[in-house]
Amino acid sequence: MNLNDMAQAFAVSLAALGRKEYTMEETMRKLKSFLAYLSSLGIEHIDGITREIVRAYQVDVYQTLNTRGRPNSVAYQNSLIGVVKQFTAFLRDAELIVADPAKDIRYAKRPKRLPRSILSPSEARKIMQTPDLKSAIGYRDRTLLEILYSSGIRKAELRGLTLADADYQEGFLRVTGKGDKDRVVPIGRIACRYLENYIKSVRPELIRDPHEQRVFLSSRGKGMGRSTVWGLVKKYARKAKIKKNVHCHTFRHTCATAMLRNKADIRAIQELLGHDSLNSTQVYTRVSINDLKEVHKRCHPREKDKE
Repeated sequence: MNLNDMAQAFAVSLAALGRKEYTMEETMRKLKSFLAYLSSLGIEHIDGITREIVRAYQVDVYQTLNTRGRPNSVAYQNSLIGVVKQFTAFLRDAELIVADPAKDIRYAKRPKRLPRSILSPSEARKIMQTPDLKSAIGYRDRTLLEILYSSGIRKAELRGLTLADADYQEGFLRVTGKGDKDRVVPIGRIACRYLENYIKSVRPELIRDPHEQRVFLSSRGKGMGRSTVWGLVKKYARKAKIKKNVHCHTFRHTCATAMLRNKADIRAIQELLGHDSLNSTQVYTRVSINDLKEVHKRCHPREKDKE
């Protein structure tokens, strides 16, 4: 059967399962990468997808450099293979193939690394104070930064927020995380204040379509793109003269790290971030070098010697 036809059928199945629009877009974008690889091998039908082909694609993804001339991250490699697994499982469930060729393909092992470029409270404050509050776009950006820092939500979760998801009076957001899993996260009083002002007074200046429900809108009145959110975070970090490599996830890491330093329970952080496994959250419990230096200075006997 034709691969493009099966890809369209797969997209319909995702919609039928209630997948969010941005989740579907991301999934289909990654599936196109696999289909392009198959096309380069002259494979145009699903019966040409074998375990050996999927494994060869996994190696190709590992060896391919990204647009910045760097190897793909292990997380990104695994996300591409994950979509292939979804696609072949769909073909098997629809009885279009006898056996699932990707079922036993193992994911690459992800290295356990500490989150990098954690912001100090003063650095986070500098970035958030950079947007021009006198302009609609500037106020939107300040609100967006406040939400990222206060809630620790992901970029995709922020982009998917609708008016029905944002309760600034009670101080919480309903977000749809990975795997289309919904959760409720709190936001602080300052973020609530900015969010209320933005929705009531600023967002009406940006909206073009009265039926548009997404909270954060572009200058054209549509939902914000992935690169737009990434770009504005980078822009304000540069303007604030922050030397660290700041991106959207930096605010997520910073939020979690700050709360743990202030004695938040690890399971509360797990719930806040939407981690399925506590293992994903425990990386934040590994103390920073500044914390370690303070403990070393206070507790090591040599530090008490008067030389």
